[in-house]
Amino acid sequence: MTVPVRHPEVDQYLRALDDAVRPLPRRERDELVMQVTEHIHAALPPQPTGADVRNVLDGLGSPADIAAAAGVKARTVRRGAREAFALVLLVTGLPPLIGWVVGLGLLLWSPLWSARQKLLGALVWPGGWFFAFVFGLLLPTGAGSTISCVSSAGQFAASCTTTHSGPPAWMPALIVAALFLAPIFVAAYLWREAGRRSATYELAATP
Repeated sequence: MTVPVRHPEVDQYLRALDDAVRPLPRRERDELVMQVTEHIHAALPPQPTGADVRNVLDGLGSPADIAAAAGVKARTVRRGAREAFALVLLVTGLPPLIGWVVGLGLLLWSPLWSARQKLLGALVWPGGWFFAFVFGLLLPTGAGSTISCVSSAGQFAASCTTTHSGPPAWMPALIVAALFLAPIFVAAYLWREAGRRSATYELAATP
């Protein structure tokens, strides 16, 4: 049994190959990637050097070459209006609910994001800023205070104590800030990743 070899260049090559053969049916794609993976692991020594890895990968050819040999037609997919609208609608959530649902559909439609990235975009946050605004209105504004007094029989003086309950005053503001800022950071990350995937597709389409 061949022991898998972990190497950054090998991992990058296999990810590029998986992207290049994505148009194939899932079963064919998985079989092809598995065959190439096993070939690489069998050809490399247990502790390969960078030169060993490059020699094996050069012998295989580029992921685009393998995809073309498997019958995949090269295509160019660029980051554009679809991805921009998807992120804007997911972040703002406007029009209420409808905007976020449309943004989610555009997110799932785009081939420039992986399944994990699409899941991240869908979960942070459902409803976008509109949800954050509504949630912020429902949060308590600060800690409440309760005063209780106890008097003894036959005495005019009473002993009073004050009890504070609820979250600190700064807690709701921190939660709302996180709800508004998290979608921005996720959108920036997804926009960058879409640009990187665009470059991969353009490279694969280059003759």
